[in-house]
Formats: sequence, C-alpha cells, structure tokens
Amino acid sequence: MMRYPLLRGFEPGHALAYRGGIAISAAEFLQGAHALAQRLPHRRHVLNLCEDRYNFLLGFAAALISKQITLLPPSSASAVVRQVYTEHAQSYCLFDSCQPPADLEAISLAAAWCGAASDVPHVSGGQIAVITFTSGSTGAPVAHAKTWRALVESGLALGKALGFEKGAAKTIVGTIPAQHMYGIETTVMLPLQWGCAVHAGRPLLPADIHAALAELPAARWLMTTPLHVRACAAERVALPELEGVVSATMPMPLELAHRTEALWRAPLYEIYGCTESGWVATRRTTSGPRWRVCEGLAMRQCADRTFVFGGHLKEAMPLGDSITLHSDTEFTLHGRTSDLVKIAGKRASLQALNAALNGIEGVIDAVFYAPENGDRERLIAFAVAPGLRAPEIIAQLRQSIDAAFLPRPLYMVDELPRTAMGKLTRSTMRELATDCSRRQLEQV
Repeated sequence: MMRYPLLRGFEPGHALAYRGGIAISAAEFLQGAHALAQRLPHRRHVLNLCEDRYNFLLGFAAALISKQITLLPPSSASAVVRQVYTEHAQSYCLFDSCQPPADLEAISLAAAWCGAASDVPHVSGGQIAVITFTSGSTGAPVAHAKTWRALVESGLALGKALGFEKGAAKTIVGTIPAQHMYGIETTVMLPLQWGCAVHAGRPLLPADIHAALAELPAARWLMTTPLHVRACAAERVALPELEGVVSATMPMPLELAHRTEALWRAPLYEIYGCTESGWVATRRTTSGPRWRVCEGLAMRQCADRTFVFGGHLKEAMPLGDSITLHSDTEFTLHGRTSDLVKIAGKRASLQALNAALNGIEGVIDAVFYAPENGDRERLIAFAVAPGLRAPEIIAQLRQSIDAAFLPRPLYMVDELPRTAMGKLTRSTMRELATDCSRRQLEQV
C-alpha cells in the first residue's frame, strides 16, 4: 500500500499555525507530534475533543504516527462523547479546555509537547485515519471510516478546485470545528497538504472573526458557514483583506453571496458534500447555479438516485439530494429528496421555503419544520426576528410561496437549537415544536 506524507509544502521554519499572533513552525509541530505519540496510551481509538485547532492537529498527527484511529463525535455533549467512547473498544480521550466525563480515560493537551525528532512521517494510505459521524439532522448519527489515502487525495483535490498553487503560502481561519468532515477537509487536510498556516482558534462572533484574520499574514482564507457570513454581513464588518471565502453545511442565498463579495472584495465558494462521501463539488455562488464535481470524481444516475464515484471514494456513494445532471461532472442541486413536501396536491421543497422565509428583511434565522405525522398535512415554522411579529412575516410570505405551504403556526423564538455546524437535528426540532406548542397553550 502506498504511503503518503503527513504534510507537504512546508520548509522547516515556515509557519504551520498561528496562536495569539505568534507563529508555530512546521518543525515545532513535527517535534510536538512525535513527542506526543511517544506518550499516548496503547489503545486503538482516540476521541479528539480539542477545541484549539493546533492542539487538534497535534493529537491527530500523533494518532496517525501511533496507528490509532481518531474518533470525531458529532457533538461535545457528555452523552454523545460517552456513547462514542463505549461503542468503540480500547478508547481514550484527548482534550484541552472541554474536559470529557470524569470516568473516561483522558489526556490533557494543555501543556506543550516538545521533542527532538522533526522528520515528516509517511502513513500507509490504507490506514484508517478517522471515523466521522453524520450530524443526526435526518436520523441517528451513523459512523463512517476514512482512510488516510482518502483524506489526502480529497485535500489535494480541494486545493486544486480553489486555485491553490504549490509554494503559494495561504493562511486559514475556520469558524467550524475540526471534528466535522467539512472542518477536517478545510482546516486540517488543506493546510497539511498545501503548506498553509491555520489559525488555532475557532472564532464565532463577527468581531472575533475579524480579530483572528488580523493576526494572520496574507493570503487569507475564511472557512465558514452561511450563518457566520450572514452575521458579519448584517453588521457590515469589513474584514482584513481576503483571498477567498468558503462556505458549506447549508445553501448560501444568492443575495447574501453578492452582498458578501461586494463587502469583502473576495470570491465566495460553496462546497457540496456529506459525511459519507466527503466534499463532492464546488461552485462560485455568484457565477451561476451549476456545481463542478471534484477532480477524479464523476456522477451517474440510476432511476431516481444519483451516485458519485471515483477519486478518493472506495465505492460509488448514493447522494440524498435531488440533482439534475448536465454531464458527469456538472450538475444543478435542488435540495434533499427527503425535504420534498406535498400538501393539497401541491409539491414544494423545504429548502425553497426556508430561502423565502430567511429572505424577509428583519429575519435573522428561520426554518420550516414538517411534523412527523406521516402525511405532512401542515407545516410549522420558527423565526428569530426581533422587531417583527408573526402576522407581518406571514403577510410577506404570502407574496412568495403558495398559501398551502404557509406555516400553521409560525413560532417566534429567541434562537434555533443549531449545532456547532449550524445544523438542526430532527430530535431538537421535535423538542422545540413540543415546547412552543405547550407554551402557546399555557398562554390561552
């Protein structure tokens, strides 16, 4: 089996990460990874819970050197961590600021790890590097193993799709956690395989995003989500000069993409993919609706399903979205097949309904929800919109969607229970609907 280097494109003194404005060189990183690998317990699985991205990278590299599999739980909640831990034999945890449940074996990465060795490890392509988990937005989280070859080839292809060139130093800030597949691809594998330096933090608020980018030299890239972009655009935050912005986890509204590119004077790209397959395609949102498939991948359709195959994928993977193929490498995306709803003989997608609801001025965040009653005879919606009342929002919705799909009712809430990746799980939406209904009855 072919072996692939842990990192490439770095001279020993080149920065691999920045923390608090201080550069950490590739040589320091390799020394720390080798030293940590020597101290890891002899186990098969390690839950990497580190919130500091550099600490995550150290733990990830040390696990690869030690031939251990990194588990990436879909949430840092104690119950989720415990479940992943108990379902995978010979496990332990790595953590920094977020300590796991006290009865789980764990190692803190709060202290610096220093060593002498600084050679670049080469890892077997067939070695299972990580096990990721679906978010639970469409059901119970499901585990998916990724080999080192798959991660490396995916990272190299992503850099090519974004126009990266060898030797051209980039710096990266990510608002997404490293434990998510999108986070692994953009803030772990992209830096390691393209000689980029990554910021150690995970800024969330617009001011924090600005501060993190300001600590990095050009050429800066921001790896983020539509929610973070919307928050920055709403405050008209003029970020330090950017070379590019990448967004994923949910559709980017076209109007927001245009507004963002005008504000930041940088191209905005979207990534399409899923935990099962990793990233599949990219597009520059303002250039049109078509997506371009990852180099080495291709698509085909059989009956009502679309499959992607080739490249870093071991086998053809079915995609859960409604797709129109224009060729085996270009397509248009219409939303998840499970999002299609039929009411009074009419059909609509929840994605289109959500776009209409979120497009109303004054709405900060909103979502439609189809109750799990089998026939989906009515829809519910939730909106975060300080200063607006539900009747005002409904009146504006009537102008853009069919009356059959108007929410009954529309609940006004302070916030939506989104995960760190901005997703809404089926279970939390069900709980929110139940809680809002109960509170409404109590007020009658």
